[in-house]
Amino acid sequence: MNDLKEILSQSVKGIKGYFKAALKLSALTFILLCIGFIIIGIDHWGLKALGIAIVDMVPILGSGIIMIPWALIYFFMGNTTMAWQLGLLYIVINVIRQVAEPFVTGREIGVRPLYTFISTIACILLFGPFGAILGALVAIVIKAVYEVKMVRKSYPSE
Repeated sequence: MNDLKEILSQSVKGIKGYFKAALKLSALTFILLCIGFIIIGIDHWGLKALGIAIVDMVPILGSGIIMIPWALIYFFMGNTTMAWQLGLLYIVINVIRQVAEPFVTGREIGVRPLYTFISTIACILLFGPFGAILGALVAIVIKAVYEVKMVRKSYPSE
């Protein structure tokens, strides 16, 4: 019973780290969007970047839920230059996030980035888009179980 409490405690600590990592990644998205919007010449760039960064914090949805339709609207309205610029900005942000995410998340939840990445990929393959959320959570729980079992094995209570 004591082990279960410790596993839950470690898991809650890891989940808090996961949300902290999501906030950091959203801040990164906000900064990249601000820079991109200024370069492209989008009016009210700060407010638009903030709105997209907030939506980006919602797992599975991400910034693409806004950026892709926005680019398509410009494309179909005949402003292909703006459409390509928004599309390219979306791709750049996604690539940078995909590279940074395992490192930031791994550091915050205390799991090596490679293990976080492998767990996320495995969960995406097993559960589809919902696996993107589960990947880090699975890594957190596995780490908590491992640590509790290793501490108990290293320091037996009796």
